Amino acid sequence: MRAFGFTLIDLLTTLSITSILLAVGMPNLSGQIQHMRISTATQSLLEAIDLTRTAAVSANKRATITNQARWENGWKVFIDKNNNGIHDADEVILQQHEKLNGVKVIANTPIKHYVSYIGTGESRNASGTAAGGFQAGTFKVCPIEKGKGYELILARGGRVRQHEISEQDCAAM
Repeated sequence: MRAFGFTLIDLLTTLSITSILLAVGMPNLSGQIQHMRISTATQSLLEAIDLTRTAAVSANKRATITNQARWENGWKVFIDKNNNGIHDADEVILQQHEKLNGVKVIANTPIKHYVSYIGTGESRNASGTAAGGFQAGTFKVCPIEKGKGYELILARGGRVRQHEISEQDCAAM
């Protein structure tokens, strides 16, 4: 009578090969997950800034995106009725984003707390008036662990551009 199934040697060989493949593939997979996390966080922030600018132009009123103490803690986009750069109870939230995990976002002083656009689509400081001085700055989005990141650069006219930054630039943050 002939027996069907696996022998112990077949099972051990299969498990050994599977273990080797997992050991080789897992570090690459975690690096890919980290890269996607950074890329997604950067795109989310970029889209929220673009939404803020679009809302300002569409409504011909000041629209602001403000952070929750730090940019990686999330943000709110709203029409800023009183031009102060702070979300007040009577101002409707257009978008709210939750906390980003595994990511740090550093913004330089002009955009440390908010980015605000006037009806022409220009980024301007929220000073309590409809105008305000021009606002420009840089966001750096990097992993908490070592790795490459992205930089979002807000130009004087309100346009934002993105480019990749090195692991050394992220480590310096």
